[in-house]
Amino acid sequence: MKKELTFATLIFIGFFSFLVFEKPLRELLLSFQIDYLTAKYSSGLVVRSLMICLVFLLVKRLRFEKFTGLDTPGNFKNIQAIFIPLAIILVGISNNWRTYINAEVHILFLFVGFVVAVGLLEELVFRGTIFPLCVKAFKNIRRPILIGGILSSLLFGAVHFVNLFSQPDNLAGIISQIFFALSIGVFFCGLMVRSQNILIPAIIHALVNFSFGAGELNTAVGDISIINSGEGMNWNSIIPTAIFFSFIFIGGVYMILNCDEKGIMEKLEIDVLINEV
Repeated sequence: MKKELTFATLIFIGFFSFLVFEKPLRELLLSFQIDYLTAKYSSGLVVRSLMICLVFLLVKRLRFEKFTGLDTPGNFKNIQAIFIPLAIILVGISNNWRTYINAEVHILFLFVGFVVAVGLLEELVFRGTIFPLCVKAFKNIRRPILIGGILSSLLFGAVHFVNLFSQPDNLAGIISQIFFALSIGVFFCGLMVRSQNILIPAIIHALVNFSFGAGELNTAVGDISIINSGEGMNWNSIIPTAIFFSFIFIGGVYMILNCDEKGIMEKLEIDVLINEV
């Protein structure tokens, strides 16, 4: 257990460490009189593209290709699991349609590339490496996939604390982002083990960021986040927001509990007999 959790922690720290290079690259681009959003998306895309290559190699090194479905990327199961999130995403896209239309073409293309890179990278890191490492760490405990999903999602939620550096006066909004990230992290874990292909949650992740992060296209400041919280949390909507988060969380738990646990454990080369005792 200790070995896997230590490795998962190192990957988490490494993820944060590599993202640090994005800021100096952005500042360099800004020094050439490039507008803020172009510099932001360009630097973010470059850094994350390099990280995607490194994490992909790490997935292969850890022999998680079967777990993530990257050994056969064209195969997936239970595709009906994406219908509800797609419906929510379509609502978000329709609400922001005017924003997309009014955005400069090159900014929109960079924005699309950026959210795709963010979605793919974060899925490879949190669902492609940290999640299976947590499952292996708790392989001798009942419901290791559920425990691994929740633990890896807690780390995914913790990542959003970094937004406090750019939004120090938006603590309530950042907390909202963290709870949403935790909920949707569990959902993505469930979506991956149900579809048996990490590309499915990666695509949904990118679409979520595209639909709910579009508000930044109207301004030249701020960070893209899964929730565009503005200047803080609207306390008049805290109850429906909590219900929405709970719905997402429960949906993820449901998919995890109804996945092919034996098959998944075999893909991780874990003796399923140990888990069944």
